[in-house]
Amino acid sequence: RHEQAAAFMAATHGRLTGRPGVCITTLGPGALNLTTGAAYALLGAMPMVMITGQKGVRSSRQARFQIVDVVAAMKPLTKLSRQIVSPRMIPGVVREAFRVAGEERPGPVHLELPEDIAAEECDAVAPIPPHPVELPLASPLALDRAARMIIEAERPLAMMGAAASRPRSTSDLAQFVLRTGIPYFTTQMGKGTVPGGT
Repeated sequence: RHEQAAAFMAATHGRLTGRPGVCITTLGPGALNLTTGAAYALLGAMPMVMITGQKGVRSSRQARFQIVDVVAAMKPLTKLSRQIVSPRMIPGVVREAFRVAGEERPGPVHLELPEDIAAEECDAVAPIPPHPVELPLASPLALDRAARMIIEAERPLAMMGAAASRPRSTSDLAQFVLRTGIPYFTTQMGKGTVPGGT
């Protein structure tokens, strides 16, 4: 029931699934309540998309009441913060927001949708299908070399940070340290990577 909680939920969804979490809020002070969650997502590399409202940009009968430059406030806390200025640009901007949020290093993206733009009619646009993301894989030779180096190391130590807690990494890393018995530690954002670890 509070914007800050919505931001934390969206960020946590992004952290646990690897897909951007989404939260939508009102304008002005309500939109600014997302800033703590945005900072959390940025520092923890959690993909999320925040959509905030805004008074009409072309005309507003309520003067400056509750108008805050949320786009500017969000810039240092996000990978991208922008205002939607035409309904025709919505499909492309939303697609870009999800792409940027999920790209390495994942993080939060902010879109501001003024009420007059949201109310404007435009021709229906078919959704743009996403491009499949091809993740790079290490070559078998590189993996063999890394395994050899670990096996031959006198005192190996594994350090796991935020990237280790991403869905694609967690189970393999946990199995690795449990099978090898290599001592490990985690940063604050890597906690929970290995069951029973600290």
